[in-house]
Amino acid sequence: MTQLRFDERGTKESLRARNDVVVLQAIAVGAGKYARTDVARETGLPGATVSEIVTSLIERGLVREAGRDATHRGKPRVLLELDDSHHRMVGVHIGPGRVQASVMTLTGHVEESVTVDVHPALDEVLPVMADLMERLAPPDANVAAVGVAAPGIVGDDGVIREAVNYGWRMVPVGRELSQRCRGLPVHVINDANAVALSEVALSASPEHTVALLWIGTGIGAGVVLDGRIYRGPGFRSGEIGHVDMGVSLRCRCGLVGCLETVAALPSIRGDATPEVVERWQAGGDDHACRALGERIGRAGREFARLLSMMAGTLDVTEFVVGGPVVTDPLGPAVLRAVNDALALRVMSGFSPLTARFSTLGAHSAVVGAVAHAIRQELGVVLTMVPAWDAGRPVRC
Repeated sequence: MTQLRFDERGTKESLRARNDVVVLQAIAVGAGKYARTDVARETGLPGATVSEIVTSLIERGLVREAGRDATHRGKPRVLLELDDSHHRMVGVHIGPGRVQASVMTLTGHVEESVTVDVHPALDEVLPVMADLMERLAPPDANVAAVGVAAPGIVGDDGVIREAVNYGWRMVPVGRELSQRCRGLPVHVINDANAVALSEVALSASPEHTVALLWIGTGIGAGVVLDGRIYRGPGFRSGEIGHVDMGVSLRCRCGLVGCLETVAALPSIRGDATPEVVERWQAGGDDHACRALGERIGRAGREFARLLSMMAGTLDVTEFVVGGPVVTDPLGPAVLRAVNDALALRVMSGFSPLTARFSTLGAHSAVVGAVAHAIRQELGVVLTMVPAWDAGRPVRC
């Protein structure tokens, strides 16, 4: 459950808000199997309080009665479930060379998805996002909020403090997009954190712990501890791409030795053309193929070193890998190289370390953006099982 902080001397309104969150989370976890009495038992709140809150949640279009439980002895109980027929959320992912957006219900049903190719310049990205909002969130669409997964260091205020690989600095994406879409609430989250949060949203336990490795033009990490994203006081948690790995190459950030110089996708690919990649995948053994194989192996070893340190710090044994690497032709080979190297680094007392691709692949960041918007608006982490009828998203 999302943990919210309330002062012990909180007002009546703040205590009611906390109780609303607790009841809504219990109903979401119950998945249509809880009646009011079950919610009271699970939350420890008085039955009268639960009934009052449930009535309010029904009026707000967040909860609905899901029929009666005829199997229960005595008077049939009225079961409760999330109401996905009213509120909509839009998830947006700003990725390298494209913007993805999807309209989703509270339970994760995907109603429409659009992908637009765009140059990463801000004066192009923001208008494209605004156009997508006009299409996906018209005034009659019941869209409650927008979640945006963006690269770089993102603050609570929706400002991208810095995105080195995009050349962005102090960009108020949240405010700018909100102004362009009728004042809708816009909640911005770092893309790696969004993918990590998508794994929580797909889990039966909202207190899930996830350690995610983002591999793309840059490298980052997203860490969710007991259902809560850890970002650090300066929002810099997960900036692992610029950790010194002891190499002698200069990074675009100006430092020497950064992980990105040997393990980001452009560094792994190097000068290999698509033809070289195909030859290497087919078992080619010419100079270009051997060089590509060596870069993949080196990246796998460096990632394994990093993940073994994270395992010892966070006490996790499974890592999720997300980002552009998931759909890149070299992605499976990179993942194999990481797992091969991890197999040699089993620490005493630990289970073997493994890495896997994010559950929803290319859609993970969009789902995480929606999960973030839901959490910011409603205070809960809702379990979502997106059905991607958008296995064929519209591409503009």
